Amino acid sequence: MRCIIVDDDLFSTKIVSDFINRTSSLTLVKTFDSAIDAVDYLNQTTGFIQVIFLDIEMPEMNGLEFIKSIDRSLTQIIIYSSQEKYALMSYEYDVCDYLLKPVNYARFLKAINKAKSELD
Repeated sequence: MRCIIVDDDLFSTKIVSDFINRTSSLTLVKTFDSAIDAVDYLNQTTGFIQVIFLDIEMPEMNGLEFIKSIDRSLTQIIIYSSQEKYALMSYEYDVCDYLLKPVNYARFLKAINKAKSELD
């Protein structure tokens, strides 16, 4: 599955990138530290990205605003955040899964399996 990461925290991006690279069913296409840049990219590549790893708290456009602004028909969103307070709200946006930072690999794989099932 082709995926992108949208997170302004470089340390968290590095961890998720490493997890993606360790997982044979995933291909990291691109990372974004700005949700606005990610929206622009997705508007140009509709249907190409299957999984988005998304943080909530980002400047200019937060993760929930990001979700509202993209075509989600062929994409699963996995939110990963250090804030538990957004978990319940995120499911109103029909996200695939919600991971709390720091994310461990076993929990990451569970989210990936769920995304794969949803896409199949």
